[in-house]
Amino acid sequence: MIAHKQKFPFYVSDNGGNEYIDELETLCQKSALAAFHLDEKKWGVNVQLLSGCPANFQVYTAILNPHDRIMDLDLPHGGHLSHGFMTPKRRALWLTQFSLDCQTGLVDYDMLEKIATLFRPKLIIAGASAYQYPRMRKNGYALEDCRCCWCFSMMDMAHISGLVASFVVGDPFKYCDIVTTTTHKSLRGPRGGMIFFKKDPVVGVD
Repeated sequence: MIAHKQKFPFYVSDNGGNEYIDELETLCQKSALAAFHLDEKKWGVNVQLLSGCPANFQVYTAILNPHDRIMDLDLPHGGHLSHGFMTPKRRALWLTQFSLDCQTGLVDYDMLEKIATLFRPKLIIAGASAYQYPRMRKNGYALEDCRCCWCFSMMDMAHISGLVASFVVGDPFKYCDIVTTTTHKSLRGPRGGMIFFKKDPVVGVD
């Protein structure tokens, strides 16, 4: 902040109050990390997002190149539209989708691993809008599936973030590289979104 003021002396006169906005953002970041019991040396968080969909899209633009493939739960099986969707005539995002076992209503992790190995996605997304989260193994879709095809693991926990913070469901931070959430669903805060990310390099990306 001091260096910024020295380089731009008009900073205070033309934009008075920004130093307080910075203080509030830092406080919000520390509060977010504390809410999910995270070590600030290992995890960072972006708290500037409007909501969950922009948070997810910001992750895509940060780590994916054009035509990189995303793998996620099919929307009719409980996935989320912001993770991508595909019909016979069009698609939103370049993706490969997996579905539930129609007999059990559970994610078939063996089939998921086969699909991941075959299509080699750059990003596997865990999380959904209409799936029974307590049934999710490790609260994510097997981090090993991501490592076997050298890709990122992301969890969208927007619908259950309050349950994660209170240890009611599994901890996605143990298994994922990136975790997104909203602040206005089960956290019961004002409208907003957050992106948690590992500070150490993941699959060669810092």
